[in-house]
Amino acid sequence: MMANSNVNSKTDYWVAETVSLLTLSLLQGVGYWTIRSIALSGLGFKQILKAESNAEFINYLLQSKCKNTSQIANQIGENWLQKRDELWKQGVKLYHNLDAQGIKVIHFGQEDFPQTLREIADPPKWLFVQGNISILHKPALAIVGTRKPSEDGIFLANYVGACLQYFNAVTVSGLALGIDQIVHKKSIRAKVPTIAFIGTGILQNYPAGSEKLRQDICEHGGAIVSEYLPNQSYSAENFVNRNRLQAGLAEVVIPIEWKVKSGTAHTVNFANKAKKMIVCLRLPDWAEAHEELILAKKLDAEIFTLPGDEQLFINVIKQRLKKQTSNFSLQEQNIKVITKDFQTTEQKLDQQSYEQLKLF
Repeated sequence: MMANSNVNSKTDYWVAETVSLLTLSLLQGVGYWTIRSIALSGLGFKQILKAESNAEFINYLLQSKCKNTSQIANQIGENWLQKRDELWKQGVKLYHNLDAQGIKVIHFGQEDFPQTLREIADPPKWLFVQGNISILHKPALAIVGTRKPSEDGIFLANYVGACLQYFNAVTVSGLALGIDQIVHKKSIRAKVPTIAFIGTGILQNYPAGSEKLRQDICEHGGAIVSEYLPNQSYSAENFVNRNRLQAGLAEVVIPIEWKVKSGTAHTVNFANKAKKMIVCLRLPDWAEAHEELILAKKLDAEIFTLPGDEQLFINVIKQRLKKQTSNFSLQEQNIKVITKDFQTTEQKLDQQSYEQLKLF
């Protein structure tokens, strides 16, 4: 009985932290970077919202190195407590809106946060996940590339897609037009769960026209993942930062059709720094002076010719993924327990009105 009480207490804490995060995000001038700074400072989101005065709240923001304190102070005015309670109600409403769409939030401090992302140089402090959370704990293969692929790029992406059933791993990509969407679609066809790390908030429809693919990904055991605030729009900076998560979750990264100055290059560089396996592909008629081959050799990447080296290509990747598989076996047991508890908590929350999810 004591153990169950302890687990429920932990889960209630993280639900409150999630609603507090969402509440803070509703304040103008408080964006992703401010909330991330709060998390990095060691302050709890609910701890900050429990401030009893305007001055105490602003002081918390100053401790977390927030740069917009004057703008925020003007917005909340003198009656901080009234403003806070109004925002909290909106935060609870947003929480239930996300939940109704199958979107959960997992925090860095929770046991079900993916270990591979804990270990990267600049880990996310939270993740918004729509779909199957458990696949974040599976061996993963990231396949990324240009938004405007040539015939060569399309051929190689489709060829890799035809090999996916042999790897016993989930795929990771970025939902972008071009190579990324080919990867997601080929994964679904091969009955391989696929993860889309997006560079916007999880409620944003980007790229336009991707709604059906997002739905298909979730319906076939995959997930849409973002570290950005729910309604946050896209930016070049967001996509670059997103790329570290693609490389971080995967044990093997396969770039398809890329240049030294590109989004794919950022993912490859993150993978290289994290000592992930980088696999580059070529067609039989490519010259040795081909730009991708030059880049691959500089990175000491594994290079395979397709068609021709497909069996070696499959075996090398399978061998590398075994390393990640062994690390996940114990984690999977823990996730089953956590997921069961999470579902119980959600049932409890479904019975609560918005007003019953209290700040105090």
